[in-house]
Amino acid sequence: MVILLAQFIIVVDSTFMNVSISTLVADFDTTVTGIQNAITLYTLVMAAFMIAGAKVGDIIGRKRAFVIGLTIYSVGTTLTAVSPSLAFFMLGWSILEGLGAAVMLPAMMSLIVSNFAAGPARAQAYAGFAAIAGIAAGIGPIIGGLFTTYLSWRLAFASELLVALFIFSQLKIIADAPVVGRKPRFDWAGFLLSAAGLILVVLGIVLASAYGLFTARTDVTVNGQVLLAAGQVSPTVILVCIGLLVLIGFILVERHRYRRHRDTLLDLRLFSIRAVSAGSSVQLLQYLLLTGAIFALSLYVQMELGYSAIQSGVTVLPLSLAVLLSAAISGRLFSRRFAPRSVILAGFGITILGALAMGLLARDATSGAEFIVGLALIGFGVGTIASQNQNLIMSSVEPKRSNETSGVINTSQNIGASLGTSLAGALILSVFVITATSLIDESPAFTQSEQSQLDTAVTEKAQIVSDAQLSDATEQLTDDQQAAVLDINAQARQTSLTVVYAGLAFAGLLGLAAALRLPRTPPLSQRPAEDADA
Repeated sequence: MVILLAQFIIVVDSTFMNVSISTLVADFDTTVTGIQNAITLYTLVMAAFMIAGAKVGDIIGRKRAFVIGLTIYSVGTTLTAVSPSLAFFMLGWSILEGLGAAVMLPAMMSLIVSNFAAGPARAQAYAGFAAIAGIAAGIGPIIGGLFTTYLSWRLAFASELLVALFIFSQLKIIADAPVVGRKPRFDWAGFLLSAAGLILVVLGIVLASAYGLFTARTDVTVNGQVLLAAGQVSPTVILVCIGLLVLIGFILVERHRYRRHRDTLLDLRLFSIRAVSAGSSVQLLQYLLLTGAIFALSLYVQMELGYSAIQSGVTVLPLSLAVLLSAAISGRLFSRRFAPRSVILAGFGITILGALAMGLLARDATSGAEFIVGLALIGFGVGTIASQNQNLIMSSVEPKRSNETSGVINTSQNIGASLGTSLAGALILSVFVITATSLIDESPAFTQSEQSQLDTAVTEKAQIVSDAQLSDATEQLTDDQQAAVLDINAQARQTSLTVVYAGLAFAGLLGLAAALRLPRTPPLSQRPAEDADA
């Protein structure tokens, strides 16, 4: 229960502010992109430092690492609750809570090994650990909506501090996971390269919302200096390419250190295990789908339908309930009757159907209730995958390598969550700009000169805004022109959501391809006693 509570508050943090976007924009006098960047940075920090966090646990001990991580997390959630500006909000939530979680999560999975005997008990603990992540991500919008509407989003973070204090009071019941053999030394070169590479890749995708995926929509300026002019290559392309080169350098350095018998940040031989390499890809794509779907729908119902935080949370409720139901059914029933690989493949198939349904419904939806079927399918598919994948990965490695493997799993999970929000936001804005400028050029309500001015304004200052916000910004136009702008805005938003869910369905197809590489292990009930570690 203690470990699951820690897992719950870490994962719920990544989704429960999605339904409060409009409130946070108003409270901090910022933009949707600013809040999206804060949401993305939280999972980015975890992704960048998770492997290093796992190595810290190998050096100082898993329980001590858990306590240190929980302390950092508690300081972060306290600062977030009282933050006076977006900068303090990002420092407390995105950075400190992210760092704390990066140290905690790998240690938690190793502590499962030391607290549960090999066999069904450990398998159920791993299944519960994975399932609670899916559940937390699913019900996060409900929690955020309730706090934001009836209390305050600040109290949501304050309540996490109360949970953390309860965990501190129960630490004595957790048996430590001792480090076997010689304590390794920290690989600073590997840490710097891996963190820098991951940060550059995800940061590049984050910037796609502001500048475009491939071509810069507007000038890229730093300290008043134009680094890239509008129309040139997007900073997304440059940063992602540099990040990938840095990660290639990380791999080369780790191989060199291994051949020289020096301690490495990550044992790259883990990826020769099919369950680890394929399962990590499954983990990434699963969370990309989940967070992308929640962010896109939350943005749509708040800006298109004018929903409050609690209404947005209730809209996502079918997804939350489906995750709860499927995690319970898949973890207890399917795992005993069907091979994990088959269950995961079925989960991706269901998720793809849900994403396609959401895309079709988005064109003409006038109420959040119209998304029930699509959301339920996505939730049931994600919950089904979550109940199987982590246990399948962890069962493929020796217990002494559990901390390192956990670092890989959680890095993949948080990269997926970060990319889900980033890519959804970038794709929405890119499609919005293309659609809006095309409709402006076809509209008879504007002269050619006015069309050119509006095209420039949309391209350089693209934001997803509500009709009320747009009406205030265009009050200088004639009534006919204002009506035309509102209609163009609504059509562009609807098209954007349709395309982003088509993109999520494509991510589901990639997940199917990754799942096909998973090993064909038998159902839990058919495994012999000597395979108890599974």
